Amino acid sequence: MSESWDQNKFNRWQELRKVLKECKREKEYSQVIEVAGKIMDLDKEAPFIRIMTPLFYKEIGVACEKLGDLNGAISNYQLAVDGFNNYRESSELNKPDDWLKDVQSLTKKIERLQSKL
Repeated sequence: MSESWDQNKFNRWQELRKVLKECKREKEYSQVIEVAGKIMDLDKEAPFIRIMTPLFYKEIGVACEKLGDLNGAISNYQLAVDGFNNYRESSELNKPDDWLKDVQSLTKKIERLQSKL
């Protein structure tokens, strides 16, 4: 059930990544949340791109944390952890510890933020 290549969607992916990078650099955290959400929506429309969505849940979590939304940060960090774990279980990894440091780091962040609530 693979979708055929769509250059327009791929170009959109490239553009959204550039916009996200710029928003992060400018510390426009509400924009980071919006653009990361658009990237994850694009993943649903264009699975052939194989976007690593847990990375963008992590980006949203960081932005939420910077904006003081600890519950939003915890929720998105947990979605990232779940996504990384799912990827580790369902995909062929280059190394046995692929994404493991991300999972461990995010788990510690979640625990730290939960202690602040």
